[in-house]
Amino acid sequence: MKSVWWIGLLSMGCVSSTFSANQTPTVSPIQLSGLPYTIELLSADTGSAVLPTLNSFAVGTEGGNWVFVAGRTNGRHDFTADELLNFPPANQNTDIWVYNPITKQSWSRSLNDASSGISSSVFNALSATNTQFAQQGSKLFLAGGYLYDSVTSSFRTYSTLTSLDLPGVVDWVKTGTGSLAASVRQTSDPALQVTGGELHIANGEALLVFGQNFDGPYTPGSNGIYTNQVRSFNIVETPSSLSIANVQASASDDAFRRRDLNVVEVVAPGGQPALVALSGVFTPSGGAWTVPVEISATGTPTMADPLAPETFKQGMNGFASAHVTLYSPTTQENHILLLGGISLITYNGTNFAADNNLPFTSQGSSIVRNAVGSYMQYLLGDIFPDILDSSTGDPLLLGAGSEFLLSPDVPLSNGLVNMDALAGPTLLGHVFGGIAAEQANFGATSASNLLFEVWYTPVPEPGAIGLVVTSVLGLALTCLRHRSKIKPGWKSAGR
Repeated sequence: MKSVWWIGLLSMGCVSSTFSANQTPTVSPIQLSGLPYTIELLSADTGSAVLPTLNSFAVGTEGGNWVFVAGRTNGRHDFTADELLNFPPANQNTDIWVYNPITKQSWSRSLNDASSGISSSVFNALSATNTQFAQQGSKLFLAGGYLYDSVTSSFRTYSTLTSLDLPGVVDWVKTGTGSLAASVRQTSDPALQVTGGELHIANGEALLVFGQNFDGPYTPGSNGIYTNQVRSFNIVETPSSLSIANVQASASDDAFRRRDLNVVEVVAPGGQPALVALSGVFTPSGGAWTVPVEISATGTPTMADPLAPETFKQGMNGFASAHVTLYSPTTQENHILLLGGISLITYNGTNFAADNNLPFTSQGSSIVRNAVGSYMQYLLGDIFPDILDSSTGDPLLLGAGSEFLLSPDVPLSNGLVNMDALAGPTLLGHVFGGIAAEQANFGATSASNLLFEVWYTPVPEPGAIGLVVTSVLGLALTCLRHRSKIKPGWKSAGR
């Protein structure tokens, strides 16, 4: 039987519940109103372009084009005793895709193309799942990732860093001239043997945040070796070589046993760039983490005391999903938008529920970090339009393993979306791919090729702060506006 807690509502009281598998037995209050904006996702017009079904992939941008690489072409992995059924090698993405959202054209080319000229090591790195990736200028860097290595006939986590020169990659995919190898550099180091973490580059330093080294088949009861740390290094690239230098690591901490999480960029008090690692999985007892980890620009992680009553505890959208940070230079607030995915807490139309199975959801949330570093969390509601699965007639649950692509004309401040400059409805960017789930738990899933516009709309200055849902949620609820944009006939595939 699945573990579900239904939280009753009291007009002026609190209702508490415990879910011992998770890091904390409660979550912080979730505000139901008070945000100076609304967020809505709309189906994007892709014309006649063919887009790939991709999950847990890497993406870069170049000259108005989006470049998709690595990941998987099917949905959530299975949990059988047969590792080849859980992660079918045939569903490793071995194509590079290019899409232009302005002209609505797409191109693809296989890594097996005779003109690629790449080694087996590069082939593996560019077809792994859950790689860590980051873009700097025209270079897209991919670190680690998990895959079935056909050379060794085994599953493993890769220990490589691969650099893609995006202008050359786009030209090769579009025209087939030259070779892919001419636009690729690669190096290997044990520090890079990670999957399910995140890679960020700031001030010339790369930060590899959390994740694990999973060696062997992924079967029930198996575990990888979590890094429990932030690893930092410098990327050294020449026209003919790639290497890393000055490898360092933060102290190992069991509270950093996290993967498949959102690591977001913020502006810290004082105007310094920083990262926040939100939630993620799994605690030693198989639950969700709830207390964020703050990471300085030099890679030092710190976490507030989970037992302190004032410590912020995240309730929603704890799994890797599309996300974007808005920053207000005036108030010095960071607004972190988490767009769908997998969530400990969801809203069922009447009540909120906590589910230790960590169900799929199309709901979103906003986590606001103020000028002194304190947090609040807000419910955004069912932000995705209804995309009906033709086999069930129910709306698909979207967002897990998807990626956000920023619109090039959105105003920025400190490298983040400048919230103060958004005077009217604004297209922040797009959400692409990820997992499409037929139901919250135990249902069929597939990789998605759906593309959504992300719209920000300012609202009038709010009055009194809305009612609050406390502990694992109590107090009165406000109604959520339900979006009903439907794309007829979309059918889940690749199960």
